Amino acid sequence: MLHSGYWLFEFISISHFLRKAPIQYGTAFLQTETDDNDLTYFIIHQAEIIRQALKELHDYVLRKSSQTRACLDALQKHPELNHRQQALVAHAVRHPGFVYNIVGHQTRQAVTYATARADLLRLAELDLLEQRKVSRTFVFIAPKDLNLRLQSENITHKASPKARPSRL
Repeated sequence: MLHSGYWLFEFISISHFLRKAPIQYGTAFLQTETDDNDLTYFIIHQAEIIRQALKELHDYVLRKSSQTRACLDALQKHPELNHRQQALVAHAVRHPGFVYNIVGHQTRQAVTYATARADLLRLAELDLLEQRKVSRTFVFIAPKDLNLRLQSENITHKASPKARPSRL
């Protein structure tokens, strides 16, 4: 099917369904052999497997899009994040494992190095990005569980540096 241009089948696994019901597969195959090689039984069985796989893919896409939508909605409710940080986190939600750096953020957002650095450090402080040092450069990685981190209200419980009481 991939060779015929049905690109969606790249994301479908029928082997999962075949492993779950090997007897039905064998029965469809045997019915074909015992009925003068009439492929009708086998084709009907394979069509049903493909229908189940398409339904599973559709359900997965709906589930992931609703999770992403919920995360982006949660992101909009956090006033402590500026528009640059919100854009970066929105990108990170869709690209887990993506690596950000200060210079890249500076270039994309057309801000000074200090502003880009402050944006990324604040996101790391809020536990929305993972901060690591590679050689002499800081990198910030989009965590795979960013959806959960956004929905868990972690960022609302961490006070911003400006809101902390000063000690005299």
